[in-house]
Amino acid sequence: MVSIKMTGVEEKDAAATKPSALAEAMTALLKDHAGLGIRLKEVPFDWTSGMHRLSGSFHYITFADGVPTVQEFVEYLYDCLIPYCLPKSKVRDALQGIDPTLDYHRIIRLGDDAKSLFIKAKNQLESGGEPGELILYALLEWVLKAPRLVSKMYLKTNNNMPVHGTDGIHLGYDEAKDLLTVYFGESKIYQNFSSAADAAFASMAELLANTGQISREIEILNNLSDIDSLDSVFRAKIAEYINPYSMSQLTLQKRIVHACLLGFEYSAYNRILALEPSKVASAFEEKYKKRIGSACRVIERHYGKRLPITTNLHLFLLPFPSLQVFRAAFYEKLGVTA
Repeated sequence: MVSIKMTGVEEKDAAATKPSALAEAMTALLKDHAGLGIRLKEVPFDWTSGMHRLSGSFHYITFADGVPTVQEFVEYLYDCLIPYCLPKSKVRDALQGIDPTLDYHRIIRLGDDAKSLFIKAKNQLESGGEPGELILYALLEWVLKAPRLVSKMYLKTNNNMPVHGTDGIHLGYDEAKDLLTVYFGESKIYQNFSSAADAAFASMAELLANTGQISREIEILNNLSDIDSLDSVFRAKIAEYINPYSMSQLTLQKRIVHACLLGFEYSAYNRILALEPSKVASAFEEKYKKRIGSACRVIERHYGKRLPITTNLHLFLLPFPSLQVFRAAFYEKLGVTA
């Protein structure tokens, strides 16, 4: 029997195509969001709706001495501007081979570029430059371990490449199931929850009714994304899942999930903040769990009436003590008026 020995390159390529290798490559694209666990706390909630494609994550801004850490949360979001706004290739090229003690101007310039893009989006786009987009980006990476693969902010503000559609495109990979998930982001932060939910479902329903726009989102992922920052073997592997012309069986191992952030002003803060500082957090969680339940029922009604039953949806819920204060703090940090 003749044995055929693989070359070093072939062995490397074979190893790279294993699910564990792809999972590691995807994880390497994530920003380190450990600090977000200090600023947001997740509330466990058993959402049993009977709608098998619905899921959710429910968070609130943490308390310090009985006071919501809104300003600290704003500081965290500001630190996300570079990885959210700029393509990974631009960041990598700018920082390649630098000595931070000598070439710090490159780091400063990256920060300036990211901030300028965000401000440009706020000033020029009907929907853009909102802190909700940053929050959704951070939650998708931190909670669902799905790295941002498309810098929508970078594309939307490029006059030569006008791009509309979703607020973000992320990619997740389940090694155990060998399942690739494309996340389409939708962020709505409104004064009241009902308005945020109504606007979000209207936007998602419009997208789902427009198959051409969905195809464009996938095309953007294929051609204008940070997939290029991966090793060529991983790029080829991912293409087997998402390339519309792929004849691979892996195209059956792909799903699209709509990830929706609903932010709203929560009046319960006003009563709870009057309590003893040591009792605030537990009292808030007790109230918030009830609000989560009622919010989920609203989501179920919207979902049942407005979206196809085959739609995968992951909800992020985040209440604020005051949206005016939050937005003012964020835009002040950005150096612009709200």
